[in-house]
Amino acid sequence: SKDESLLLKNTFGLHPLTTEDLINSNTRIKIEEFNDYLFCVFYGIKISNELNEIDFILGKNFIITSHKKEIPSFNELKDNKERLERIFKKGNDFLFHKLLDMEIDNYFPVLEKIDDQIEKIEEEVAKKPSSQLLSDILKKKRELIHIKKVTLPQREKISFLTKNEYRFISKKAIPYFRDIYDHAIRVSDSIDNYREAIANTFDVYMSAVSNNMNEVMKTLSIIATIALPLTVISGV
Repeated sequence: SKDESLLLKNTFGLHPLTTEDLINSNTRIKIEEFNDYLFCVFYGIKISNELNEIDFILGKNFIITSHKKEIPSFNELKDNKERLERIFKKGNDFLFHKLLDMEIDNYFPVLEKIDDQIEKIEEEVAKKPSSQLLSDILKKKRELIHIKKVTLPQREKISFLTKNEYRFISKKAIPYFRDIYDHAIRVSDSIDNYREAIANTFDVYMSAVSNNMNEVMKTLSIIATIALPLTVISGV
């Protein structure tokens, strides 16, 4: 809320543009370094394919996360005090890594679900194409495009955490962010593969419909050929 963002601004010396991004939703993926903190915007995902914006503010002795809806992985970590204590001893950048890592890993169950759905659609296309099946194909294409718009720039920004030097990310933490970057590459590549698969499925569907139409035309042609002499005879 505006009151919460104002409280954070006054307590941690946040820039007005940062507090504005905290309030607004659908902020573009970004990494911005200010004098007293590092501001990052990334996106997690739910099993329902719903994307969730997560804002991170990483300072010398604090870390702030902002998100519109509850995140189960964050709550689990909050409840595990022993694990939190071990991470805090390493530094705030390691906590930032852990939070981001958990959210990137959440993409994999979603990708598995999408893979199963595409496989099922391919089987249905081979059996009997229908208008409902076409609707499912187009819906899946839209979902993949929507996720693609996030995964590609997110992969690029995560690479910045491994290549660029930031005051609030130690050199010890960089190899761990490389691991997140590898996962982000896998996610992005998988989305590309699924987009290609669903596009091929669409082509197969159109071919199947065309073949069915040809069979109907053949049947009608045969009926017309048989009926034509009868029509001539009856006309005479």
